[in-house]
Amino acid sequence: MTLVSVVIPAYNQARYLTEALQSVMIQTLGDLEIILVDDGSTDQTAQIVKGISDPRLRYIYQDNRGLSAARNTGMRSSSGEYLTFLDSDDLFLPSKLELLVRAMESHPEAGIAAGQAIPIDDQGNRIGKVFTKRLPDYPAELLLGNPLHVGSVLLRRSWQQKVGYFDENLRSYEDWDMWLRLALAGCRAVWVPEPVSLYRFHGAQMTRLGSQMTEATFAVLDKFFAQPDLPQAWASRKDEAYSRAHLRAAAQAYVAQDFELAGSHLRHAVRLNPVLMENDASPLAHVFRAWTDLPKTRDPLAFLKSVYLHLPAELEALARLRTSHLGRAAADFALESFERQDYARTRRYALKAFKYRPALLLNRGIVSILVRSFLDDTESRRPHVQQREGVQSEACTPHESP
Repeated sequence: MTLVSVVIPAYNQARYLTEALQSVMIQTLGDLEIILVDDGSTDQTAQIVKGISDPRLRYIYQDNRGLSAARNTGMRSSSGEYLTFLDSDDLFLPSKLELLVRAMESHPEAGIAAGQAIPIDDQGNRIGKVFTKRLPDYPAELLLGNPLHVGSVLLRRSWQQKVGYFDENLRSYEDWDMWLRLALAGCRAVWVPEPVSLYRFHGAQMTRLGSQMTEATFAVLDKFFAQPDLPQAWASRKDEAYSRAHLRAAAQAYVAQDFELAGSHLRHAVRLNPVLMENDASPLAHVFRAWTDLPKTRDPLAFLKSVYLHLPAELEALARLRTSHLGRAAADFALESFERQDYARTRRYALKAFKYRPALLLNRGIVSILVRSFLDDTESRRPHVQQREGVQSEACTPHESP
């Protein structure tokens, strides 16, 4: 029996497939098998896989049936004590399996181990913030959203056998449906606070996938709450769960610039969870600010501004706070950009912060990073004095921030 089975569903992602497979084959844990399920690809997927010589790799072809069906085929053909999944455009970090297996073996009561994911773009460049949200301490809170990237999870086969396979009727969020079924069945989880995978976001597909994910979000909740005799701890979260789903749908609609649809979802979210409007709608403003962390929002301040400029009439009170909230957000973005040593963005966001909230000119922290962004940028551009033959020159030393 193999220790870990890595199931890779593939459908017309030949461009990324070699790199994805290599990320598994170089794992620091070697006791694994790789089951690649070609879900009816019409590109070079088959040729790429057949050109790789690794006895741990097995290729299975099936007519196109969708992501869930491909994963299920892979699971049924695998033998590992543990199961893990890699979409063919994503990547494992080298120690992923070692870290998660170690966590599971240290916690034999757990059925899932999960780690963090780093979002990347089409070219493999890092974007957005690391996905650090873990499974909640109280299982019913999992109804409020899917916290995990499927490529960052290790699943004990015995628990998968208890709850069954991925739902082949779902077009997206089939992994969230799986985590909900596991949690409802009493499955325990262990968290590894380290990045273990790279999660690729495709810019050209954002709008289409957003609509698909919104539809799937409600499909998962409808399916879950249709179950008879749900425990009260779960059933009591229904309104809040649907409110959160409407908020995620609103975010997707704002990304697609469908402001009418976004407003409709916001109205539903507030109606189901009036707490969002307490304290001058500060809980809702906090949600808006969290949206800017999504990899889909490449210019977070511009995105946040578009949200505030296109709020439904019912949120007029929040709209009046637009400049104050945008100024605070711009200051946060300036600080984050400075920490990344992106001095051009630091200056842009700092100046925007002063524009929206002139009182920030008295904030020594924001003024300081603005000045230091000029100094550090200038220092980084200075050419170092080269050593000449026979002469020991005085070299410039990198600027050290206090």
